[in-house]
Amino acid sequence: MAWDHNLVGIHREIAAEARTPVHVLGGPGTGKTFAMMRRVARLLEDGIEPRRIFAVTFTRTAARDLREQLEGLGLPGSENVRATTLHSLCFSALAREEAFDVTGRTARPLLSYEIKHMVNDLARIFANKNTVKKLLEAYEAAWARMQHHEAGQPQTQQDIEFQTHLLDWLRYHRVILIGELVPLSLGFLRDNPEIEIFPDFDHVLVDEYQDLNKSDQTLVKALAQRGTLTVIGDDNQSIYSFRHANPEGIRLFPEENQGTVSYVIEECCRCPPNIVEISNSLISHDQRRLRRVPLRADQNRQSAEVFIVQHRTLDDEVSATADFIDRRLRENEDLPPGQVLVLTTRRFIGHRIRNALIERGRNALSYFFEDEFEKLAAAEGYCLLNLLVHPNDRAALRAWLGLGNNQGYAGGYARLRTYSQDEGIEPQDALEALDRDEVNIPYTAPLLARYRLLKQRLDEIEGLQGLDLVRRLWDPEDDDILDIRLLAARIALKVPEPVALLEAITESITQPELPDSSSDIIRVMSLYKSKGLTASIVVVAGCVAGALPSIDRNALQAVQDAQLEEQRRLFYVSITRATDTLVLSSSATMPLRDAMAGRIYVRGRFFDGDVAMVRTSSSPFLGELGPTAPNPIDSATWRQRTGF
Repeated sequence: MAWDHNLVGIHREIAAEARTPVHVLGGPGTGKTFAMMRRVARLLEDGIEPRRIFAVTFTRTAARDLREQLEGLGLPGSENVRATTLHSLCFSALAREEAFDVTGRTARPLLSYEIKHMVNDLARIFANKNTVKKLLEAYEAAWARMQHHEAGQPQTQQDIEFQTHLLDWLRYHRVILIGELVPLSLGFLRDNPEIEIFPDFDHVLVDEYQDLNKSDQTLVKALAQRGTLTVIGDDNQSIYSFRHANPEGIRLFPEENQGTVSYVIEECCRCPPNIVEISNSLISHDQRRLRRVPLRADQNRQSAEVFIVQHRTLDDEVSATADFIDRRLRENEDLPPGQVLVLTTRRFIGHRIRNALIERGRNALSYFFEDEFEKLAAAEGYCLLNLLVHPNDRAALRAWLGLGNNQGYAGGYARLRTYSQDEGIEPQDALEALDRDEVNIPYTAPLLARYRLLKQRLDEIEGLQGLDLVRRLWDPEDDDILDIRLLAARIALKVPEPVALLEAITESITQPELPDSSSDIIRVMSLYKSKGLTASIVVVAGCVAGALPSIDRNALQAVQDAQLEEQRRLFYVSITRATDTLVLSSSATMPLRDAMAGRIYVRGRFFDGDVAMVRTSSSPFLGELGPTAPNPIDSATWRQRTGF
């Protein structure tokens, strides 16, 4: 197929553009990635070596989709185009050049539950955990906190001190942060100007450019310095401020890059007209957006079903949502379950909907694997597997010793680490000496108790593999850890040996790939993870004030304003995933413990029997959907209208 086959209008102009850099702005479902693929097809037809074309995206799932679309072009060499994430490119480049060894680092990623204990340790030096988290986010952005900052070295004395202590912790525990791969690469390039660690690319094309922070942008421009650069994105879908990515990245690109050729795609091909209308109304409340022209819908398309439902209780919301999905799939046997996407503002709501779907015989999975490690039993199981395979893994041992304690026994661990370093021994050896009463390290009794439990648990799983090992690591009777157990069990059926099992689980957690919409799995996930996905039926559950938007009321007003704008963009991303049916769901009451854990706004409290309950309110964003949005209805009315 020729690159311009059936290609007309602005998409053809973008694919044919010979100047550089190219800046493409377009909303959800406008065919931005489609134009990018056709641009790659033109380059291949022009005889460009496939390996000298680099297509960049932000997530592993999106990278997989890019590769599949490239191979679908049917052009010779399309399978050899480099299509991956920046983090993946950096990891392979640093490993190939042995840069990890040169810089005294180890290519072992630190997981979320382990990061918490690193934060605990650093909080003893830097005032509190929140300070550490903010400094950590800045470090992973190469200290470029704002779009006008330059990515590079720390600027303030606190930044310098933090980086020193952080790197000391990471080197001692022989780990890296996934988020520091780009800054590490930039630093290696800066310090070694004569060493080429990356391939030479003639053409670099970046999808979802608004998701990149200034550090990522700096690397992209370095990769494209000898060729052309195409950036594609939408400031209305910028939702990653926690990693210092912000809308200004794509908004200011033409100003920051002389000679930029800009295009704007206005027509949405994904969403029916009524969803386009309510999404336009919602995002119009963000006065700083760049794309002022509203999305245009294909008026020949049939309108979608849109329901705004407020349920009496959270239990009602869960059961009604599961019943609705089950009924729709039974009525539409040709519709793959993968065409159902359940997005939740809080993990506990997603888990309950997933469980309710499973009870109805549906294959449903929730994709909160990193978040799963907030559960003690989930983290302990993974930690045990890690220490079974790698007995001297310092980061895993550090996490095990602190699990179950909010401060991670940071004081006692600092003494244990100091003793171990002074004696030139491993922390395990120091703990063994403590266990035999050969040494006395003050205030380490809780650590010793945890270490003794570790030895007992390791003895119990020694020699096990496959499903037997998974069952001993994660109790089949514990529904709270269902997701991690199901993930591990699926992997164990293919690779039962502990070493391979650990490697595969780690990859699935740190570099998750979501099943596509043709699968037999109903996908349940956070609003953030929905980026780039499309489904026939989309349910956004938990649309209550405090969860949507989720605002830090203790922050400065300017910070709260920025959070509000980003949360609106997040909701905008969520509702524009749907092609046929959209359900926006909330509950008027829920258990007090859930509301407190989810930081949900409470209007009042009462008791339902022995259970403390709270009254909640629907998200204020529902009131921004405009006059064409349907009026909210209750559970009973929804069931009656849709016949389930």
